[in-house]
Amino acid sequence: MTGRMGVIADTHGDVEAWETAVRLWGPVDLVVHAGDVLKGWKSRPLPCRGGRKALAEILNASRTPILVTRGNCDGEEDESLLRWPMADPFLFLWWEGRLVLAGHGTDFSEIREKGLACGAHLVITGHTHVGSLVRERDTIFLNPGSASLPMGRDPASVALLDGEGIRLLTLENDLLHFEAW
Repeated sequence: MTGRMGVIADTHGDVEAWETAVRLWGPVDLVVHAGDVLKGWKSRPLPCRGGRKALAEILNASRTPILVTRGNCDGEEDESLLRWPMADPFLFLWWEGRLVLAGHGTDFSEIREKGLACGAHLVITGHTHVGSLVRERDTIFLNPGSASLPMGRDPASVALLDGEGIRLLTLENDLLHFEAW
């Protein structure tokens, strides 16, 4: 059996979005959160769906490991609420024999260059609130979009990785894109 990884970004304190993603993924061995975890956006407030402390409590209770990268909205107060440390600016991991680089992606050109230079199989970013899945040479670039505040034409989305490849999914479980390994 191969592992399964959930990938999410830009939850901005939205408990409902997190819980929907967890149900959608089903059993996973690992979750990577690409930043902007707890703090909402003043210019685009969420409907009342939890908030930073409520989401922190849920994340802290997770039995599944959660690897988190610091987003541009994540501050020291947010990190202090979480038992999961925030990697800043990048997180490297080996998953299923693949080198994965994750970062929020505020400076996409920097993480793109680093991913290509180190031969990463997968580069995970967030920040844009727009889901994308693009292969460049031997590297796949994944942005799961935003689980709470999507921008562009696509709805709220997350990603699910398994032995077959990467699925970019709406929170309604519609497939936006699939990329095989």
